Amino acid sequence: MVKKEKVILHIGLHKTGTTTIQQFLAKNRAELGDLDYVCYTQSGHFREDGNSYFLLERESWYTSKRSCHLDIPLLLENINRSTKKRVMVSSEAFSWCVNRADIEELKVRLLAVSHEVLILAYVREPVSFAISVYTEGLKYPNSLSVLADYNYPCLSNKNLRNSFLAEHYTFGNLLPWKEVFHQDLNVRSLEHDKLLGNNLLVEILEAVGLGKCEELRERALNYHRENESLNMLQVYYLTSLYRFLDKFKGSHKLKSLSYELVRRKLHWLNSNKKFSVSNNVAKEYFAEIRERLVSAKEALGDSVETEFKYNKIHVNKISFFDFFKISFLTATHIVLFSIYLIKRAIKLLGGNS
Repeated sequence: MVKKEKVILHIGLHKTGTTTIQQFLAKNRAELGDLDYVCYTQSGHFREDGNSYFLLERESWYTSKRSCHLDIPLLLENINRSTKKRVMVSSEAFSWCVNRADIEELKVRLLAVSHEVLILAYVREPVSFAISVYTEGLKYPNSLSVLADYNYPCLSNKNLRNSFLAEHYTFGNLLPWKEVFHQDLNVRSLEHDKLLGNNLLVEILEAVGLGKCEELRERALNYHRENESLNMLQVYYLTSLYRFLDKFKGSHKLKSLSYELVRRKLHWLNSNKKFSVSNNVAKEYFAEIRERLVSAKEALGDSVETEFKYNKIHVNKISFFDFFKISFLTATHIVLFSIYLIKRAIKLLGGNS
């Protein structure tokens, strides 16, 4: 078997544009020249994204101490089945692999099939990251979300804080990769003003050696992935609704139903106001992880320029018109929810008769 010229692994840390990178590469596979983007499951099916963790052999997945091992044979199968000189794999699975012995074995196996290895990773500014995780919990209230209750403001939520500390959001999961791959690990900040061309996909193209392809660059600049991001009014409405539903038994089911009711109506709450938090809340929240984050950044090198942007955070106030829109939407959904409950009651009574 002829060795590959280069293998590129993208460590898809959570909420760092991973799906955008994967879907862009998948949609443009035919234009990648001598680079092949691969993502095949055990059954041989190609996936557009690598977020399913199919490269992981899981152990104690749902405990407080997750233990994951990388499926190295499957990864090598992905690489070897490609006929091109250079191969790229992108997956969130890599971010959960922190066992140094596994990573060392991976390096040995990769260098046996390729002359050169490059590891790419992006990290996100911590305040915007935490806000993104919070809004994700609002969108998927019935999932295994880190946001287990909704009784407190975003960044003072105890469960969210604990998860932020325990997971790889402090860049800690990148440290064993750095210890093994050294200069072959390239960690960059996701902040807009630090990206090449102020665009994540343009920077990815440059990193994988396709920066001179004008057609791909143009596609990268014009690429927009459909995103379910929530603005401040939508977050305010859903948070208030979930706090109210916390009073009922089986609140997760009620929250899921409520979100389905409001999902198609959230456009009524269009706003250019982004959801944010106060300076004091951010300082208090991140005081617990700052020391660990700083030490991780020092170990990863100067390329990681993520900072604590306390002075750039502000609180948006709700105007009278905003309050009117929220009140009108609340009244509408009370009616819809009442109709649903009445139909359920009629169905149950009809079934018992």
